Amino acid sequence: MNRNKLFILILALVTTLSFTSCLSDDYEDKQISQTELKAALLTIQGNYQGWLFSHTSDGKSGKIEKKDSLRTTWEIRSDSTVLVRNFPSKMLANNITNLELKKAVEALPARDIKCAFNIYSVNPILFDVAPFQVELGKLTYGGETHKVAIGFAFRRNLTFGGFYAPKKQVGIRLIEGGVIIDDKVQSEFYKGLDYFYLLSDAK
Repeated sequence: MNRNKLFILILALVTTLSFTSCLSDDYEDKQISQTELKAALLTIQGNYQGWLFSHTSDGKSGKIEKKDSLRTTWEIRSDSTVLVRNFPSKMLANNITNLELKKAVEALPARDIKCAFNIYSVNPILFDVAPFQVELGKLTYGGETHKVAIGFAFRRNLTFGGFYAPKKQVGIRLIEGGVIIDDKVQSEFYKGLDYFYLLSDAK
């Protein structure tokens, strides 16, 4: 399957999950037993491989542009966390506007991204996803050294995942929200939201 077809597939999956996720209030009204939650978690936990797509927004017109795509792996764990392995630092730097800082981030080795998740529907299986801040350590740019991190957004109905039972596929959407320097969000160094989509191979 070529990348264009993969891209169409992931957009279709995310669109479906988005529509279903928008109905989350209905799902939350239904009581989910611990037995059902454990069964859902058991269904989705494990190791996955698939595609990571990056799309970026310019923050002004709202236009979203496709940036990168690559093969990657991730794990859904029994402790309600997702670990995306070897996330390219180049992707993390997509929307950084300070050129020296951007180059410093791009030069870093790949990072693992850890996310917490919460299952709120078991039929279909849907879950909220809350990525943890990615610490990049101390970087030197502009003749000074600063503590740098990348922040991610957590927004109900926007950062979520789901399980497509017919093909046993998992789709996840993450939103990178900005660059954090010395524990402060620096909006002037960041031009807009960055959207990351994970789509696992069918089993």
